[in-house]
Amino acid sequence: MISIAAEVLGCNIDRIRISETSTDKVHNTTTTGGSASSDLNGMAVRHACEQLRERLDTLLVDKNVPISWEDLIKQAYFARIDLCAHGFYATPGMFDVD
Repeated sequence: MISIAAEVLGCNIDRIRISETSTDKVHNTTTTGGSASSDLNGMAVRHACEQLRERLDTLLVDKNVPISWEDLIKQAYFARIDLCAHGFYATPGMFDVD
């Protein structure tokens, strides 16, 4: 999950923190088994980080000019960019109810 987040956000993995799944954060989490949790959680992380990356990219005037992660986040903070996102994913066909 850390690697997925770092790749999508374009930052170093040491900037990513994760916490355990909890129903006080996501109320309808799916039970885990096999590699289902990797698929579900990985795609949810990807979706949330894509939202954040889109917001951060609005600050980049010239995408060819490098900017540090810290400076980008500082700019986002002062520009009042929402740095919170929610990701959710349901594996197609996994829990089909007929």
